[in-house]
Amino acid sequence: MRKREIAIKAMVLFSQVGYVNVSLQMIASAAGVSRTVLYRYFKDKREVLDAAIRSNTRLLLEECSKISNNGALQLSRKLKDVCARVVDVLFDKKTFLVAIFDFVLTMVRQGEDMSGKIFEFTKGMRILLHSLVTLGVKRGDVSAKIDPDWAGEVLFGELELCLSRIVLGVEKDSKASKIRLFGIIDQIFKKS
Repeated sequence: MRKREIAIKAMVLFSQVGYVNVSLQMIASAAGVSRTVLYRYFKDKREVLDAAIRSNTRLLLEECSKISNNGALQLSRKLKDVCARVVDVLFDKKTFLVAIFDFVLTMVRQGEDMSGKIFEFTKGMRILLHSLVTLGVKRGDVSAKIDPDWAGEVLFGELELCLSRIVLGVEKDSKASKIRLFGIIDQIFKKS
């Protein structure tokens, strides 16, 4: 629990001043712990950032799993509600996303391959989207012509595009992102 609390406090700092400008001492101070205590949980600042990202993605995935498991909803509604929740969280966490983007771009400029880390943090959402489309095909709600791998990647790609548009300031609210995602979902669930 203490580790998660430290990660949450660090997320606020990363959001406010950017990854590069945050020191371990700043994180310790914000969390109300000494650097010695901080080192019990994290070996360096990068581990703190990873923990902050992991904590946020875990919470979002838990919320989306609850939507997915709601037996009262049709599959297309579940998929729309999951995507809408992701979009809402992306907009809510914009400053943190900017800090993450900045960090990733810095690492890429330094020659580091960030694809493994990005996949690690997004794997659960990819699986959830794929499983909902796969279930739709099995139940006959989605045409058998639809490849669940393709459809899941299209939806995930649109979420990535949404994230990019948010970080770049192209979209100011969630409406346009949801319209695009819902249009894709309607096409996936179209039987003809």
